[in-house]
Amino acid sequence: MDIREVRPGMICHTTEGSGYVLEVDVNNEVVLLQREDETIPFQVHVSDLLDELD
Repeated sequence: MDIREVRPGMICHTTEGSGYVLEVDVNNEVVLLQREDETIPFQVHVSDLLDELD
């Protein structure tokens, strides 16, 4: 997935689970995600984002 396609509010699937996008850091290619069942956000590199499965 291209980092420019990621926007706050969307749901992304990663190798560590799924979460809502809170912030996107295009320069460092990292995304801050929030899982629905956890209070602490987690950060992943864009390479860990999975493309949507059909």
